[in-house]
Amino acid sequence: MNCRPLAFTLAVVASACSATSSQPPVYDGGVVDTGAPTDRGVVSTDTGVRVDTGAPVDTGAPVDTGVTDVPVADVPGDASACAAPTPLGDLTGPVWCDLPLAAVPGVTVPDGFCIRRYGNVPAARVLAFAPNDDLFVSSPSTGTPGGAPPGMGAIMVLADDNHDGLGDVPRNFMVGVESIHGLLFRRNELLYTQQDAVMSAPYCSGDRAVTLGRDRHARVANLIGSVRWTHTLAQGTDGRLLVSMGQYDISQCPAPEARAGSVLQIGAGMPEAGVTVVDGFRNPMYIRCKEWGACYAAELSGDGWDSIGGREKLIEMRQGDRYGFPCCVDRAMPTPGQSAAGTCLDIAASVQTYPLHDTPFGFDWAPASWPAPYGNSFFVGLHGWVGSWTNAGVQWAPVEGTTHRPTRPTEFFVRGFGRRSAGGNDQRVSDLVFARDGRMFFADDQSGDIYWVAPRTLRMPAR
Repeated sequence: MNCRPLAFTLAVVASACSATSSQPPVYDGGVVDTGAPTDRGVVSTDTGVRVDTGAPVDTGAPVDTGVTDVPVADVPGDASACAAPTPLGDLTGPVWCDLPLAAVPGVTVPDGFCIRRYGNVPAARVLAFAPNDDLFVSSPSTGTPGGAPPGMGAIMVLADDNHDGLGDVPRNFMVGVESIHGLLFRRNELLYTQQDAVMSAPYCSGDRAVTLGRDRHARVANLIGSVRWTHTLAQGTDGRLLVSMGQYDISQCPAPEARAGSVLQIGAGMPEAGVTVVDGFRNPMYIRCKEWGACYAAELSGDGWDSIGGREKLIEMRQGDRYGFPCCVDRAMPTPGQSAAGTCLDIAASVQTYPLHDTPFGFDWAPASWPAPYGNSFFVGLHGWVGSWTNAGVQWAPVEGTTHRPTRPTEFFVRGFGRRSAGGNDQRVSDLVFARDGRMFFADDQSGDIYWVAPRTLRMPAR
């Protein structure tokens, strides 16, 4: 029996391995959170329309002005009132790349693939596909140290009702959420993050406008005191909910507040402030959980660590792991001048590293339907160096078949980003996610453009 426990594996496996494994315990805190049924209530009229390496203070207001953080004891609704989403059809329709859509000037992908512009949402930051495949996009109006322009302070929806590969006119799902960032669909609700809270809005498959006023949304977690507002959300295969917490550069070792740079478990059975799963981060801005039971974070390390071997990291999260910021640059690499750092041998090792300031943001794994050598491979969107956007783009690496871990450093897959035209900020990748139909979607939070990439052999679902 292989006793190396992956995050979120079954407790029985952890028990069997506990006597012989030196790895940290599997993520086993708390009960399974299946999500409380949500009261859809009265229909509202709200249908209106890298690393962050800059200054250490956000330029926008840090707290949303809307009343979104009041816990409400609504009468539970009936989840069965929501229609089940239509299953994805067999991939036997027309070829995506044969659709009459313009190529993207100045941007290239490998032979055998095409890239197309899907739509535009100002400051497109986080992408999430709804159960019916509508694309939801967070558009924060709060400024970022990394230089993203202000968005709409809204959650936007880009549908493709006529299946022409081009998103329809963006719709406002919900407005008045200045520090909107993380999005996560779960049962009959949409979870979203604000500076100081994780909230839950009712959602049924196909909804394109919020159906309950924001003042009646349930608060899932209290994040008051968070240093950064750019939280993201993930859900493990067992239903547990995670939220990221980031901080700015500090030099005090050990960090005065471990929760400031951590990933928390939140939701049912957890205290309102959540429970720490992993800490010792600077800024694990984007997190993902995958169907094989592991959960990951892209950690953005100390901005001033260029001369001491600093690097960005891909982390596989395990309950109780620590990553040592700011005491440790990496495992067995104490930060110079930190007498309290020790040897840093107790710091968890990263899965993969990236050059400092390349700034990994959103990441995902390709489906097996992609042609070799890209099938099942790891893809990451790089936000690039602040100010120049150098090395912004999409990179990839093959993975080991069992662990799904990258087997070599990533290399460019989408080129042509990282340019700054005169007087403008453009071409910087934020989130990246694969759709159910096999296309890779990614966003540029400078121009607001959203793109998809597909193999030239990939067909559309049958309708």
